[in-house]
Amino acid sequence: MFKVNEDIIRESIYKYGKQMQTVVCMEELAELTQALSKQLRGSGNEENLIEEIADVYICLKMISVMYFVNEKVIEESIKNKQMRTHKRIEGEE
Repeated sequence: MFKVNEDIIRESIYKYGKQMQTVVCMEELAELTQALSKQLRGSGNEENLIEEIADVYICLKMISVMYFVNEKVIEESIKNKQMRTHKRIEGEE
């Protein structure tokens, strides 16, 4: 989907450590939450939202590297969750 440079991910994990990078990822997720809240209140801006989304994509890749989660397993989980959502939507019609 989006290209995230895994070499840079690994360099940052090596330099700052898994614990610190996990905290950074948690903070980035919170910043996206804040940006979305501002959007709902009508005070957000698109540039900030895009930056926060990009940060979260980077962090998702970093989390999968740090915690040894295979991307194919994630893809399968996404597929299953979306199928479940699709079935719920169809059932509501």
